[in-house]
Parts: sequence; C-alpha cells; structure tokens
Amino acid sequence: MLLSARGTPNDTPETTDTSVETALGTLNVPSTIDSVVILEGRRDLDIALALELSVVGYPFEEAGSLELESPLATQLEQAKLNGAEEIFSADDISLEAIAAADPDLIISRLSDVEPIQEQLETIAPVLPIGEQDTSTWQEDLRLVAQATGTEQRAEELIADYDSRIKALSTQYADILANNTFAPLSFNGESFETRPNRLLSVVLRDLGATPSQAFEAAINGDATKYSPEQVLTGFGDADGLIMLVNSPQSWQELQDNQLYQRLPAITEGHFVRSDKQTHEGGPLTALHALDVIEQLLRTFQ
Repeated sequence: MLLSARGTPNDTPETTDTSVETALGTLNVPSTIDSVVILEGRRDLDIALALELSVVGYPFEEAGSLELESPLATQLEQAKLNGAEEIFSADDISLEAIAAADPDLIISRLSDVEPIQEQLETIAPVLPIGEQDTSTWQEDLRLVAQATGTEQRAEELIADYDSRIKALSTQYADILANNTFAPLSFNGESFETRPNRLLSVVLRDLGATPSQAFEAAINGDATKYSPEQVLTGFGDADGLIMLVNSPQSWQELQDNQLYQRLPAITEGHFVRSDKQTHEGGPLTALHALDVIEQLLRTFQ
C-alpha cells in the first residue's frame, strides 16, 4: 500500500531532451531549461528575452559607447530583477564567467561560437543562431523556440510584427510611396548605408521607397561615402534615419555644413537611432518600427 501511494517508477513521467538541427549539427537540449547564458548580446539576447527564457548571464557594452536607451531596456530590467547579470564585456567573452553562471543552455551567433565551440560544449549545450547576412530573425526565433518549447510565444511575436507592418504600411502608404528614404550611419569618419541591417530590413518590409544610395546598396553597390560626398550620396533622400552611436559623433554632424544642407535635414524629415537597431530579434524589430513611424509622422 505504501508503494502504491507513492507510486512506482513506471508512474513517473519521463522527460526527454529536445533535438534540433543547427548549423553545427544535431543539438540535444535539456527538457528543462532554468538558466541561459548569452554571448553576443544582440539577436541572441533579444530572442531569449522575447521568449521569456531565464537569462542568467549576458555581455555588456563599455561605458559611454552608446547614448540612446536600449530597445531591450524594459525586458533587461525585468531579467535583472530575476537574477540576470552582466558577466563579461561584449568584446571579450569569458569562458570562466560562463562556467561560473552554470547555464543549462548557451545561445549565440554561429561566428562567436565556432572559435570556442569545444570549450563551450564542456559547460553546456550550445545553440548557434545566424545574423543579418545569413538568416532572418524570424528563422532564428523559431529555432530557439523549437529548442526551448516556446513555439506558441514565437508565433505570437511574429504575428505582432506582421500586424504592425500591415497597419503602418497602410496608414502611411502615400508617404512611403511618394518619398525616398535611407538609413544613414555616421561613425565620425564616413557615411554608410547598408541593406541588411535590421532597421534597413524593417524599412524594406514596410515598402519604403529607397533613395538612390540605399537602392544601390540593396543591389550590392558601394555603400560608403566620405563627408565631402554626403550631399551627392544622400541629397535625393526625402527622409533619413541617422544611425549615430556616440554624443561626440552626433555633435560632429551638427557642425558639418554639408550634412546640414541635406534636404531631409533642412526640412526636418530625420530621426536618430544607433547600432542597437543594426541587429536583433522581435523586440528590436518592433522598436525599429517605432523609430520609423516617428520619421513618417514628420511628413504629416
């Protein structure tokens, strides 16, 4: 009777690992994941937070390198309250800090995993994802969701993004069609527009008409321009999203007379973002839509 009350071994539910196919082959993920470490801190961190995984460790940016608030600020604050910690610099992955965090799963982009794959795998299973030139955030979101049993949440996030794209592309259809747009980075030395960064992809998903330089970048042509070429490169752009990281570089733009003569600047059709919208997952994509909508409103 005592055995019956407690149950027999056959009554105990069996838990099995989840197998997923990754760029590094088949990965067996524990059925229960109570702790996750992130290595790169952009798409990987975004996806983990969006899927509400238990992040215990992630990288940090050096103080003063960024001025604008992170698109993940709200979710990161909650993760910190739940025990997440910054355990190494984004430019200096620490195997010792990862081991000390004792994760059930490590998530990062493939290019960060490959050089230290063997060392990482002695700590925990490693789930490699892609980046802007190899896969979409939706593909990687679904991969992580499959590995962690959060498929429903992933589909909800993708549906939210698709719904917002449809709503904004309808609301601002005339503005998107009758004006030209470009995402324009400035690093203090040159200007650049790139077609596959996340904010660029979101602009393209909205159906925004690209400026000549943005169209050239989409077609694989040159994307960099010297400060002396900024009017030639972007004088036809009706709307600009300025991607500038530091307050010093932003001030340099204010002092650049050629930049200040750009029609988009003189007419007030510009907004600022930074490298935090270069890459990411659903949370950053939705933030990028907020940035773009802010720009579109300047045309009303």
